[in-house]
Amino acid sequence: MDQFNGKLAVVTGAGSGIGRALATRCAREGMRVVLVDVHAGRLESLRVGLEGEGAQVSTHALDVSNAADYADFAQHCIAGAGVPDLLFNNAGILRFGDSWSHSAEEWQKILSINVMGVVNGLNAFVPPMLEAGKAAHIVNTGSVGSLVAAPGMAQYTAVKMAVRGITECLAYDLAGKEAPIDVSLLCPGPVLTSISDELLGIESGSVEGDPADHLMADQPDFIAPGECADRVFQAIRERRFWIFTHPFNSYLEAKTKAVIDGENPVYEEVVFDANC
Repeated sequence: MDQFNGKLAVVTGAGSGIGRALATRCAREGMRVVLVDVHAGRLESLRVGLEGEGAQVSTHALDVSNAADYADFAQHCIAGAGVPDLLFNNAGILRFGDSWSHSAEEWQKILSINVMGVVNGLNAFVPPMLEAGKAAHIVNTGSVGSLVAAPGMAQYTAVKMAVRGITECLAYDLAGKEAPIDVSLLCPGPVLTSISDELLGIESGSVEGDPADHLMADQPDFIAPGECADRVFQAIRERRFWIFTHPFNSYLEAKTKAVIDGENPVYEEVVFDANC
């Protein structure tokens, strides 16, 4: 897909961060945009801003982990706006902590949002997308954690590796049906969003405006959400499955060799090499 004007995009987790940047980019490409987030206030703020730029926008406060509510939303969306041309399954949360430090309830919550939120989106929208038979694209937000295990990241790594598996299988399933629906897995590296506040030691809401304006100089590995959205749309135009925001080849090559050679995992910090 390389023409977006007048087409329909559905973006979950649209209230902040990468989701907000994707929704904004969709609107600026001339798309009709359906904004989905659990935080109604964030959606309203974004809606006002995008409509002020002339965009056609609707908002839906939704907990993506609730399958019944997601299905109802999808039916309402299709009845009112049509079958989406772009579907961004982006909503997610992040927790840090040792592998043994999270309660069963905490595991259930992150699984229900980060994994079942994607599943609920696919269950709700893929059948009508197939029936419509038109060119479309689905982008599921994974992470470098979809391929990288790191200390303190057991929950996030588990759910993002699951999203990777689901997304690869989805691509195979659609290809097997010769469906005109492309699939991408977005694997962001460090992006300045609210999900990175804890990592950077920032009190939520303490930085006015775009955090990138304040922190980019001190956090050179981090990129702004808008730059991430730019790379996503370039990948959609090029029909690429893998979307990385940071250099990653050297790590993957070393990791693959270690697996083939049967080497044990070694405790070390994952570093993004500019020469990858």
